[in-house]
Amino acid sequence: MGVSYTKLASVVAVAAVVGAVIFHQPVNAAPATFTWTGAAGDHKMSTAGNWKEGSVPTQGSKLVFKCVDGPNENIQNDLAVVPSGLEVKKLDSLPANKSCAKYTINTMQFTPDAEFTGDQTSADNKDRRKIPFVSIDTVIGLSNMKSNGFNGEFKNKPTINRFEFANTGCNEIAESLRAAEKIVGENAIVTPDGANSILVKNKGQLEIDEERNETSASKITFENGAMISHGVHCQPPASLSGNVKIRTTVLSGDIVLNGDVEYKLESMNDVKITGKLSGPGKFVAHRDNKGVVLVESSNNTSGTPNGRYGNVHGPKLMKLDGDEPNGYVLIKRGEAVLLNGNRREVDILEGGMLGGNATLNYLLYVGGVISPGNNSPGKITTDSLNFGDSGVYKVKILDKDHYDQIVIDLGAIIDGGSLDLTYLEGCVIKKGDTFTIIDNKGTSPATGTTGGTFKDLPEGAEITVSGVTFKISYVGGDGNDVVLTALKVSKASEASKDPKAPKVPNTGGEKLTVNLIGAIAGVASAVTLLIVAKRKSFNKK
Repeated sequence: MGVSYTKLASVVAVAAVVGAVIFHQPVNAAPATFTWTGAAGDHKMSTAGNWKEGSVPTQGSKLVFKCVDGPNENIQNDLAVVPSGLEVKKLDSLPANKSCAKYTINTMQFTPDAEFTGDQTSADNKDRRKIPFVSIDTVIGLSNMKSNGFNGEFKNKPTINRFEFANTGCNEIAESLRAAEKIVGENAIVTPDGANSILVKNKGQLEIDEERNETSASKITFENGAMISHGVHCQPPASLSGNVKIRTTVLSGDIVLNGDVEYKLESMNDVKITGKLSGPGKFVAHRDNKGVVLVESSNNTSGTPNGRYGNVHGPKLMKLDGDEPNGYVLIKRGEAVLLNGNRREVDILEGGMLGGNATLNYLLYVGGVISPGNNSPGKITTDSLNFGDSGVYKVKILDKDHYDQIVIDLGAIIDGGSLDLTYLEGCVIKKGDTFTIIDNKGTSPATGTTGGTFKDLPEGAEITVSGVTFKISYVGGDGNDVVLTALKVSKASEASKDPKAPKVPNTGGEKLTVNLIGAIAGVASAVTLLIVAKRKSFNKK
């Protein structure tokens, strides 16, 4: 039996309409959104009255949380469906002294590919108080996650395959999960550990921990415009004082520079690259960088040769004169200070250097280099001295009456550190001459309560410098001074005629300025004579 023309025309018309509908339907339609209000007051997600739409979220929908000027809220997830992500909404009209309410959710299961979005668009915390924070105790179901502008955390730190994020600013989401692959976009920060592969895109940052040493074997690829920093936008630099050492982050995995990478580190931070380094890009110092990038690659085919890369401005010299009895001076790596006057306390961190003639009313901590005087022998007086294991005492000697000295009024702790002797031109040393390089007028011994000494120089050790052999004692003078005694002077004349020795008398500190800058830049000083410690005990023959 045949089909009538009328019926055939009807079928074709219906098919055309259906086809048109299917053809014009978006391939990747946005998920339905449900906005939380909590109006029902029972804090349950399964209650329709808690949602702006008046209905319960559906499978694969996105849940929206707005900034509310009110108390924090604990929400119970008792949904029978699985959402595909979350969104947080900013409130621009929030009063200046207010912050958004925090949402805490017990457990959330998401679809394997989930997306988290929000209104965080800057790399700092400026507007963070206007964006709600969503904290989830336990997150399950995730495999691949995208985050753009989201503000929140996953307390159980789930492990997923791929994490792509941008505009996370300083919030915790970047460190709230572990991923085999991380892709770091604009205004986002990632630490170098915890991933097999990391891609840092334009305006993304690899964050260096400025308070601890760390090592990462991750493969890290940098696109042009990426940055290495200490979390520059998120927090102020750590407070530095006392026994602060240089912190080193070692990148031992494959590093690829697909473009130039800017680095901005604090003064006590190093980044060391030891693995394979490739790509056409270069490491470029930020104008405010204070740290160092050490390229020691085992296989370097990049645009950055192996070497040491520091500040764009070079070492910084400061001359401080006059008296400030309550003043505090912190000398960081890359800084040299000529202090001629009175202060309360000076901390010399590793890589910093202090010279001049100064009196300190409280404490001198030496973690860097101390060389009293302004080119000619000088004296620094302090109530207490703490010598760290990275400290260096550079002592200049002209004769038994003119040499560098540290005078202590209360007591000293010498916890390692190095002793470095330099002869000035015209130096005269005779057998039996003594040099009290630390004059301890306090009641505690110069070795301090820890019984410390200079590195490789125990009590009675012998030191040979350009033909002159000294014996060191930490119980010299009146019983608690650090004293050098000349035992052999067979080649003293050679030392005194050394053409490389610095000149005297004092020239206003200009030559010392050169020596200070050379030392802190890591350049071997021409006037430095190496110490050979025989480690010969005073009690042994």
